[in-house]
Amino acid sequence: MIIKIISIGNKMHSLESEQIDFYLKQLPKNLKIEFINIKNSKSSKNSKDEILDYESNLLLNKTNQEDLIVSWDPKGEQIDSYNFSKFISECENSNKTISFLIGGAFGLSKIVKKNSHKILSASLLTFPHRLFRLLLVEQIYRSHTIKNNMPYHK
Repeated sequence: MIIKIISIGNKMHSLESEQIDFYLKQLPKNLKIEFINIKNSKSSKNSKDEILDYESNLLLNKTNQEDLIVSWDPKGEQIDSYNFSKFISECENSNKTISFLIGGAFGLSKIVKKNSHKILSASLLTFPHRLFRLLLVEQIYRSHTIKNNMPYHK
């Protein structure tokens, strides 16, 4: 199974990379996580809508037509770790690549949300990209432990 984490923002910092690697090393070899970081639009000349449109095109261009596109948005469906694990397992069984999309400072455009198969919310809080990518990888690892009845998730 392939999971793509596509985000607008900076590339990984060494501390973030170390923490993410901790979880990646514990995942089975048949589960591959790819990180695609897209530089945000820093032009102050552009409006919020122009920036969202620009970033939306970049995000969607990194997905394939066969991918299951999952966007993260505070107004999305609240999901707990058990249901997230069930969702990951269903995707694994269907042999679909999951493309998780994480927006920039202004979030995700309506176009991205419309093209998403699922819109999830981890919280109503706003997280920095570096922290959210780590949280997402930890939840992917946690879903693996739930599926395999491992003691990590209690």
